[in-house]
Amino acid sequence: MAKVLKNFNFGVLLGALLFISTSCANKDNQEQALSGNLIIRSARFIADGQINRINEDENRNGEKLASISKSTPAPLLIHGGKDFDFTTTVQSNASAAQTNGLKAASATSPLRAADVPLNNNIKFRLIFLKDGTSTPIYNEVLTADQDPNLRIAVNTAYHWYAISVNDQSTAPDIDGSGSLQGADLANRDFMFASGAITGQEGENYLDILFLRQMAAIELKLNTRGLFGGVTDNSVLSIGQGTGSSFSNIVQTGDFNIFNGTFANLRDADPLRGDQMQIVDNRWGNAEKIGRFFTASNATIPANNLCVKLNALQITLDDNTTRTFAANTIVPIAHSNALNLTKGTLSSTSIRLIESGININGLIWARTNLIYDVNKLYGGSYSAGNSDAYRFRPNNTYAYADVNTEYWNFGTTVPSGTDYGSVDECRRVYPEGTWRLPQELNNPKEMTQLSQNTNRTVSWLQVPDGYRYSIAWFSSQPANSAYPDNNLVLSFYGYRDANGNIQEIPSGSSNGTGTIQYRSNQFNTANNNNYVLYAQVNNGTYGNTSIIQTAPSLGTVIRCVRNVVNN
Repeated sequence: MAKVLKNFNFGVLLGALLFISTSCANKDNQEQALSGNLIIRSARFIADGQINRINEDENRNGEKLASISKSTPAPLLIHGGKDFDFTTTVQSNASAAQTNGLKAASATSPLRAADVPLNNNIKFRLIFLKDGTSTPIYNEVLTADQDPNLRIAVNTAYHWYAISVNDQSTAPDIDGSGSLQGADLANRDFMFASGAITGQEGENYLDILFLRQMAAIELKLNTRGLFGGVTDNSVLSIGQGTGSSFSNIVQTGDFNIFNGTFANLRDADPLRGDQMQIVDNRWGNAEKIGRFFTASNATIPANNLCVKLNALQITLDDNTTRTFAANTIVPIAHSNALNLTKGTLSSTSIRLIESGININGLIWARTNLIYDVNKLYGGSYSAGNSDAYRFRPNNTYAYADVNTEYWNFGTTVPSGTDYGSVDECRRVYPEGTWRLPQELNNPKEMTQLSQNTNRTVSWLQVPDGYRYSIAWFSSQPANSAYPDNNLVLSFYGYRDANGNIQEIPSGSSNGTGTIQYRSNQFNTANNNNYVLYAQVNNGTYGNTSIIQTAPSLGTVIRCVRNVVNN
């Protein structure tokens, strides 16, 4: 009997265990079968906020020349530099004085800018992990119009992370510890989103709101006043301090998606010319814009922001390259401190202007004024929208261009007949920066130059012949960026009423001809213009003087600076 009971108890026990095991397996299978599709309902990001003008260094002071009527703007407030002069502007929502800046650190902040849909061309990386685990069950690159090929289990908690650098090609990946490498984020518009979701049957909707994790500093570099475009290998940095105290404020770091913080901050590489975008196709590389993105939360004290031109090269009209001194610092005036917290946007613009030659306190242009109809950019001149009035790249030529360099007096185009209607120098970009030399009122600038004996005469073999010239010595330091560091005016004669060039000297040492440079003064009775004049006769140079010429006789122009630099 005991043996039967023993066998019975064992059979019952075995059956019970079998039943329980089968029941549990069925339950597990049912739970595994209960899962839902993951659908991305929206992918949005925080747009750039309205940037607020905190300082615009464009104070103007007007001056009207009595001799010629004008409607060009008054000059900018220009800062002097060794290689070039410049004007700057700053706009920001990172100003310590502002309260309506873009605050992308919090999706619920009432101060943040509006969120907008992510462009369907922009890539982002979506990462899913089960709660309590560190190994992703999903890690793929998507676009906003794609749904992940992912089913999640019902009643199971997950954490998700979305990563984008606002790029159409790819999105960076994490390492085994959940970190994005700083090299992948350097100077990138890094955006991040994260959240949790518990699976349910049917469709599981995911709303992604990317928040910017960097402070952005936008730089617009305008070289139209240098009469050339920025080369691709030009290099720029942005920071604070001047000289040896300059420190880069553009930093990157390793970003951990689990705690949402940066570590191991270090300087990011500078911005290259080929990483910047053209602002306007009309003048192309002469105005480019780029953005720096920094993981640093630095506060920049008022008037301490600087741009370093690590390497600046300009391609001129004759396709030569002008190289400026390395590591030139351009200070940016701003009256309030800038708090570069993540999501803020600051914008600064720099206009570089060709420096001149200082002769007894008057700044002369380095080369002659020309007219390039191909850079008019429209049927007629429009202030700010034309580069037709510009300076030649150099003085190394014997014969001026008959169509572009000889000007009738006060005409809108070189051979025009609207005499006395415009000061052509004031139309050189940026308008109002330059003007004709004054002779009508005191000080009579052409007369002063004529009487200045601190000069030399010479003839020089150049590619198209022999150039005869007078050079007035300047006391300013030599500048290797420019071919001449003295005021060189050459003997180009004049263009007669029939369009023929007269009185240009030729030959190696015994040429005969005249130098004739226009002033702003004219005789109201006959429109005759007052010009600086000198003659070379068989290689012998005569004295300089001021004479009158008919308005229809084209002469060359050398502009002077309309304002004194700060």
